[in-house]
Amino acid sequence: MDTAEYSKWDSRSGEVLGGLWGRWEHCKQRFFFLTLVFLAATVLWALILSILLSKASMERGVLLGQQDLLKTNASEQTVVLGTLKAEVGACNSCCLGTKTKLQTTLTELGETQAKLLRQESALKELQERVTQGLAEAGRDREDVRTELFRVLEGIKFQNGSCELCPKSWLPFQGSCYYFSEPPGTWEKSQHLCAKLGAHLVIIGSLEEQGFLNQHARGLGYWLGLRAVRRFGRVQSYKWVDGVSLSFSYWNTGEPNDSNKQEDCVMMLQSGLWNDAPCSSEMDGCICEKRRSC
Repeated sequence: MDTAEYSKWDSRSGEVLGGLWGRWEHCKQRFFFLTLVFLAATVLWALILSILLSKASMERGVLLGQQDLLKTNASEQTVVLGTLKAEVGACNSCCLGTKTKLQTTLTELGETQAKLLRQESALKELQERVTQGLAEAGRDREDVRTELFRVLEGIKFQNGSCELCPKSWLPFQGSCYYFSEPPGTWEKSQHLCAKLGAHLVIIGSLEEQGFLNQHARGLGYWLGLRAVRRFGRVQSYKWVDGVSLSFSYWNTGEPNDSNKQEDCVMMLQSGLWNDAPCSSEMDGCICEKRRSC
């Protein structure tokens, strides 16, 4: 081997040894860096785990405290629930008793209602009988009155001393009638009749009503009939002589006491009666007085 060849080999050997050592140093550096990274990661994870464990421990303590509180509340709620169950049981018992009493009361009310209905029916029947009896009594009174007038009229004519009705007055069954046409209120008409020695007409029978219808002159006339009002309501009607109304000749739908102000009675053109305000000045009047013998 010559010197040139040896030198060439020696240089190649140096290059090989230098490259291996360099690689080894590079690997050692990488391994050291990775070791540092791993240690840092380990420390970081240890710190994170420590924090998480501390937080979990705190939360566990809180949860345990809440669990104890929930147990205490559950125990209290159990006691309250037991009390409520006892109260509900007592209320159910009380309600059952009340229900029984209510059913008994309803039964008694039903029986009372049935009795009241029977009594009401009996009262209606009695009222109808009384009304019928009063109507018959009124008709009987009017019949007696008419017969009495007829008898008196006959006696007067037999005696021949009866006064004739004044001029413009019309005779009928012992009375004289005057038809006044000038309109005026009911009170003015009554005063007019009083000045003439008479009173507003009192109609006691259908015959008298027919007589007046025949001689009416197509006007409205005040009658001697007024309402008896109590507590703002019309209770009955009375004639000017104080006798209660028995015979009537009302128009359809009358008396209706319109506006609670119709206290006086007048005869329409048709002859039918109608209640009207006493202050009305649209009607004349019919005066009546007995013939003297």
